[in-house]
Amino acid sequence: MTCAWMQPVAARLGLAFMVLVTSLSGCALDKEAELRQQLAGWVYLAQTRYFSSRMNCTAAVFDLALPVIRATIPRARSIDSAVERLKQGQVIVFDMPETSPHVVSEQLMSRDLVTGLGLLSTGVGPVKDCMEEHIANGYFAVLMSPETLTLYDPAGDALLMVYPPENLAVFLRGNV
Repeated sequence: MTCAWMQPVAARLGLAFMVLVTSLSGCALDKEAELRQQLAGWVYLAQTRYFSSRMNCTAAVFDLALPVIRATIPRARSIDSAVERLKQGQVIVFDMPETSPHVVSEQLMSRDLVTGLGLLSTGVGPVKDCMEEHIANGYFAVLMSPETLTLYDPAGDALLMVYPPENLAVFLRGNV
């Protein structure tokens, strides 16, 4: 039983709650056009195959005009040099031939657990929350392939994997 004087208050609160929920439901971590602009500094983008962004994550798959990471991105040729650069917040490419992103993450966690967990959470959270199952299955193959090139941006909580056999790039961002 509610008092008559509470009904207008409840109605106003209900409207305020609806406005809040509606405004938050439109929030996304990234917008496709802005993300494409950012990634154009890292890779040679072609078409977008998949894009999903929510408040807590972004997952995207792009075709590439060239399956390489631009030469302007610093390369880490060992886990030790990677840890040093990542602790400084630098965007890096793991330039370790025949080393899959999965192996990179294992080696990084073995060398520096905090830094390794940062990469791991960036690579796992968005898959769970922002990726459809058929995309996630393809992501797993890219993650396990020694042909995949891995770029990590610790400050931006972003992971980009370039898969040359199919001219694809997989982008993940979480708000860890």
